Amino acid sequence: MHRKIFGLEPVILVVDDQTTDIRMLSEAVRDLGNVQLATDGRSAILAARRWGPDVVLLDIEMPGMNGFEVCRALKSDPKTCDAAVIFVTSHTQTENELRALDYGGIDFLQKPLNIPLARARIKAHIALRNEAKKLANHDALTGLPNRFLLQDRIEQALQNAQSSQGQVAMLLIHLDNLKAISDSFGQSVSDELLREVSSRLTACSQAVDTVSRQRGEEFIILLPDVSGVDAIGALTVRLLSAVSAPFSIQANRYDLSASIGISVFPDDSHSLDSLYQHADSAMCRARQEGRNRYRFFSSDIESSIRAKQLLEQGMRNTLEHGLFDVFYQAKIDARDNRVMGVEALIRWRDGDGNFIPPMDFIPLAEETGLIVPIGQFVLLKACMDAKKFYEHGQAIPVSVNISAVQLQEESFLGMVMNILADSGLSPELLELEITEGVHASPLYNTRETLIALRALGVRISIDDFGTGYSNLTYLKRFPIDVLKIDQSFVKDLLVDKSDAAIIVAIIAFAEALGLELVAEGVETCEQAATLRSLGCNIMQGFLYSRPIPFAHMCTFLAEAATNDVTP
Repeated sequence: MHRKIFGLEPVILVVDDQTTDIRMLSEAVRDLGNVQLATDGRSAILAARRWGPDVVLLDIEMPGMNGFEVCRALKSDPKTCDAAVIFVTSHTQTENELRALDYGGIDFLQKPLNIPLARARIKAHIALRNEAKKLANHDALTGLPNRFLLQDRIEQALQNAQSSQGQVAMLLIHLDNLKAISDSFGQSVSDELLREVSSRLTACSQAVDTVSRQRGEEFIILLPDVSGVDAIGALTVRLLSAVSAPFSIQANRYDLSASIGISVFPDDSHSLDSLYQHADSAMCRARQEGRNRYRFFSSDIESSIRAKQLLEQGMRNTLEHGLFDVFYQAKIDARDNRVMGVEALIRWRDGDGNFIPPMDFIPLAEETGLIVPIGQFVLLKACMDAKKFYEHGQAIPVSVNISAVQLQEESFLGMVMNILADSGLSPELLELEITEGVHASPLYNTRETLIALRALGVRISIDDFGTGYSNLTYLKRFPIDVLKIDQSFVKDLLVDKSDAAIIVAIIAFAEALGLELVAEGVETCEQAATLRSLGCNIMQGFLYSRPIPFAHMCTFLAEAATNDVTP
């Protein structure tokens, strides 16, 4: 019976065994809804079960089953009992009209029909039917779908998810302190708060979602097409924030909080009942743990989301207290083992002093936008340290990794210029390493920004070259100074002919364009020798130097100034 709830137009079932009558009647009402036809009682019952009509225009005299028997069958079937049955007949006897009403009919139209009058009465019954459906399926206070409509939508969402192997999520929202407000300030205040909460929840949700009020202080949001647990978590955070924002009613302030439980089909629930039960269990756990929070039913999903939140919180705290560190790794010219530059690499230690791998937090920093202030911190620290290298007689360039997210910031160019001015570092001693994907992305103003930086004297390098979208047109248009051969190719250079061939092609390409080359991840003398024989002379990797703190790099550079860096 999903059509009755989800259909955009009413369904009118015309039942008559006379071809002329059924054609005339269907033509008269065709603009009032979706018209379906049946010419006998049994086909009428089958059509009603299939289409769930809002109105049935039913003749009395038909072969097999007469109209009274059809009406009785429709009214005894839970799937069709709500249909408004209007008898259309040439019988004029009062007892037939009374009998029709007794069987559940709601009107009685006599043939030959007065079409304008018949249309008006049918139209009125359709309007009444629509209003009745609205009252039956919506909460009277908030106008939101109630549990009956929600149940139908959940069933449809689960069916669609099963066929498409998708996910459905249920968010059970309990307003923690609404009852206390109602007891203290009255039901009218409570009702106004519920109406305002419903508006806020709806504003946070998408059009395809169903925001429903179930009872009292409980709401449910159905997400019929989930894109991933991260999206659910992000929505839930917005919902908690929306509910916790102050309410103003009759110039008085009221504050609410919510506890939200989340269950996901088919990850932790396999039916409508389990979807609700698991969401309810998760909501109860959220309340027990202090309220104003959300919990997933699945411990695995919940652990993943909470770990991500803790990681983000840890990054924010570390950034606020300036506890990120910057290490440096040397770049060596293998022809005479001289230091040609250093790369700045961010490092983060946990509470136990253990390093958190950049691959574990940099993607999250980009996703949350934290990469912008973190990147600014690294760039400032690297420029200030490079200035100190210079003051100690080591005029070597420092390279800093730049994220695509940073380049999208309109203030990026100004930020780099300000840091160069604040640190006193010459632009020629700064190199910005940009991932190859940045050049393949249609980022606004990227080309102009890089050209302006290059005009200042800043060098531009493409990091991890060969692993991304190698569009030569982009590389031709952008002001590039250096290509860095990704370590994934260097790693198997000696054993994989395809990696060796890729490196040969990159070297030939760089030579043709007059670009400097740096090979990353060089760990053995054999790799270094092979790279040199192919035409790449500048190396970076554990063979020469691991990433080390600033103080250690100062010592390394001082020693390298008097002795070459021999592996």
